[in-house]
Amino acid sequence: MYVFETSLEPKTSLLGDARLQRLVFRLPNEVMATVRRDRRRLLKNVETEEVTSPPWDAQGGVCFSYSGKTGISTPVFVDRRDAPLGNRGLQRMRAGCPVRLTVRQVRHMKPRAGTRLQVLKVQVLHLDAPHQGGLASPHSIQTVNLQLPLDLMQDVERLARHEDWSNQAWLRNAIETQVRLTRTRLGLDESAA
Repeated sequence: MYVFETSLEPKTSLLGDARLQRLVFRLPNEVMATVRRDRRRLLKNVETEEVTSPPWDAQGGVCFSYSGKTGISTPVFVDRRDAPLGNRGLQRMRAGCPVRLTVRQVRHMKPRAGTRLQVLKVQVLHLDAPHQGGLASPHSIQTVNLQLPLDLMQDVERLARHEDWSNQAWLRNAIETQVRLTRTRLGLDESAA
């Protein structure tokens, strides 16, 4: 399994009424080395000389296609906070859109031996999925009932994204920071004295 950040290429096609959907992206260099090594490992016991070409081009470009009608091999699409994206969210995806992909490489034997890359999950890093309670994601920091100043909330959210904290970790850090600032302001913090 490979998890990496990349961006969608111009030939990506996610039209809701198309029979064949297409995700086009590039593998980062560090992922390419691992993917090549895994391909050699997956094909090392293949007895036939007829092996398909790798599912990527010389620059690491990959075109992953799946059925838009049957749902076969359809990846899971989520927003930046891991909430599911609906069709309206998919329509907002464009070329150059930053994404975090979860991909696996699997071996196939027919008609010729080879491997293929399957995209399991697409996390769109600049979208928030709407939910019934409003515009923000259900996992949004905006739903936290803490009396924190807006700038502190934004700092905590930025750090959570940058350092990939879990919800509990950034919430705990937000509370500890607020308590520390309040104790310092009230003169209750011994270390400030």
